[in-house]
Amino acid sequence: MVQPPGNFTHGTIRRWRRVGGLVLAEVEYEPGRRIPPHVHPHARFVLVLKGALTEIRGDETGTPFGEGHGCPEQSRGTYSASAVLFRRGGEPHACVVSKSGALCLIVDMDPAWIDHAREHAPVLGRSAAFRGGFIAHLAHRLHGEFGLRDEVSRLAIESIALGVLAEASRRVSRITERPAPAWLCHARSLVERHFAEPLSLASIAAQVGVHPVHLARSFRRAYRTTCAGYVRQLRIEFARRELAGSASLSTIAIAAGFCDQSHFTRLFKQYTGLTPTEYRLALR
Repeated sequence: MVQPPGNFTHGTIRRWRRVGGLVLAEVEYEPGRRIPPHVHPHARFVLVLKGALTEIRGDETGTPFGEGHGCPEQSRGTYSASAVLFRRGGEPHACVVSKSGALCLIVDMDPAWIDHAREHAPVLGRSAAFRGGFIAHLAHRLHGEFGLRDEVSRLAIESIALGVLAEASRRVSRITERPAPAWLCHARSLVERHFAEPLSLASIAAQVGVHPVHLARSFRRAYRTTCAGYVRQLRIEFARRELAGSASLSTIAIAAGFCDQSHFTRLFKQYTGLTPTEYRLALR
């Protein structure tokens, strides 16, 4: 059986597949492992499924890489479940695995696939990292299709991978444009802190001192989703992390802010393509 390149990963490959110019692999890393500086020849996306990784990036002289322009990471960053990383090919980096270990989906893209992608979506010119939001949703859908072994899944994988690339490019371009006003950042922060509680647009608007209609329009324009949609994304991402543990589905549903387990299951499958039970089994 053909195997991925020897320098594909320093972790243990649990399963993998090739789809056109993409190589996808579910990779497990030992708890506490320190991975020395290394490079990968191709650009890649990494979705953290479980645990966490601390990554240190720098050039051959040891000078750290900085994202600049307010990009959501620095030369050293710790990334936990649902974080999505984009890494250019040939970029030196080292990693430290968390004490709980880590499980990641790696999507390696060869140069021909990147050239093809440029016909359909902007391609990131530099490395970036993202936490949550629509890009995490797309990356998890990609992981779900990775587990299916039919011809339709091959088409879906290429399509969703293009979507991840486009959304990553869009988020980076938004960051380099005019930043969101302080009151809008405050509103988003309130949603992130209280996503499991009953939230109304009027109450959030009152706390940041703007009209609810203005908040709704500004939030959608800046973050490409509604306040309610963002709350649902946060609840689903929280549930994904909790499903890696042993808590019951009803406990997770309540902790995430869903009214009951049935509502949780229905929305989780709508977002991920899998029921919570199927998702938990896939992680294990």
